[in-house]
Amino acid sequence: MSLFQFPSPAPKLRRSALWTAASVTTVATLIGTATAESPATDDNALTRTSADPDQRWAPAAEAPSRAPSVDCTTLPNPVFFPATTLLETFLSKVSPVLADPAQAGADQMTIVHFPLSSCFAYEAHKDQTELPGTAEYYLPDGTKQTCDMPVGSTVRSDLAAMDLGGVTCLGGIAPPADLTEYPSHVETLGFVVPRNSTQTAITATEAYYLMKFGGEAERTIAPWINPTFINVRHSGSSTQMTIGANIGIPGTMWNGNLVSHQGSSALRDAIIAENTTGNAEQVIGILNSSKWEAASNDMRVLAFQAFNQCDGAFFPDSTATARDKQNVRDGHYPLWTNLRYIVRTDANGAATSANGPEAAARVDRFVHLMTGVASIESLNLAQAVIETGNVPPCAMHVKRDVDGGPVTSMSHPAPCDCYFLEQNGVPSGCTTCTTDAECPTGACRLGFCEAR
Repeated sequence: MSLFQFPSPAPKLRRSALWTAASVTTVATLIGTATAESPATDDNALTRTSADPDQRWAPAAEAPSRAPSVDCTTLPNPVFFPATTLLETFLSKVSPVLADPAQAGADQMTIVHFPLSSCFAYEAHKDQTELPGTAEYYLPDGTKQTCDMPVGSTVRSDLAAMDLGGVTCLGGIAPPADLTEYPSHVETLGFVVPRNSTQTAITATEAYYLMKFGGEAERTIAPWINPTFINVRHSGSSTQMTIGANIGIPGTMWNGNLVSHQGSSALRDAIIAENTTGNAEQVIGILNSSKWEAASNDMRVLAFQAFNQCDGAFFPDSTATARDKQNVRDGHYPLWTNLRYIVRTDANGAATSANGPEAAARVDRFVHLMTGVASIESLNLAQAVIETGNVPPCAMHVKRDVDGGPVTSMSHPAPCDCYFLEQNGVPSGCTTCTTDAECPTGACRLGFCEAR
């Protein structure tokens, strides 16, 4: 049997419904009437300070002051790139490679990153507004630098990136036809509890009740009955918005009695602190996998059962302690989102840029490299993604078009399942290789015989 056929569901958990004074019919009715509100910012980003569209951003309060640096527009082959703050670690790995003067032709570029929350990055590119004053870029040796945009510059964003879909940021409104979304690596999200909690699973219906009603009388979900122990992010957090799309209550409409955290680190620390207070059983929160995996001695992720998922609740991984993301990769676990590259395209689907045809060519090449359509020998995209705790597209077997939408099967043309498992410390059972000739079937890729 092939290693990646997944013939039967991975270990799963069943959990009886614990809500009171309500029925599934009631939940479905409530879900059908929920509507999204306008997006807000994420933490560690630039924040909106005025309703005036020409004064969209100012440095967040915690951002350190920076001395004036180089003019961003003078950097070699710049790509002006407003993107989610969660991309910063990933860019630290790929930007130096692309900045290397040894790269040939269109492969040599300077990624000029404007760190914004997902929806603000999307808005900046959609509306082609003036870019914020300070950006980040990397030298070929990996040194991070800052640069300044000239006041009144006519340079606009070449593309954007976000870990939400445009339709989510726009509150359900269809994005403009000339903005194309290119999905890339997958980020895993989930509900977490302290190590000393005995809870192991949560259903989508239970999660809906928790976030919609926040412990209101006769609408509680045991043992999470006290809103002061229900830890969430905020209405603009991509984690909250993505989970909301999967439980039928938009992240902008969660109950105000819940404990909101501006940063995921603060939420993680709040969960961990309850291990020693005697309240661990009542505590729950939401996080991304990189946070809970780094604190696995102090917290656990819950298995999750989606609406209409009749075969129980599933962990993101094949077991509670594995690191293979099997149930994310094969579609059993739905709490995940793609990073999306947002590109303005013409009627023929070709990338365009207000900064000219050469900029458009760089956009096209950059997106192809970041989505695995193209490759260069000096850039191991899968490794860069894995090192940030995420799943590269080549290790996925499912896809979805919108946040919280149906999951459908996919077959990546250049899979990297073996490499992904081995890099995560999971024996793959695959044959090592250096050339295709060493693989009876398939192809040698990243040192392993892959299926094709």
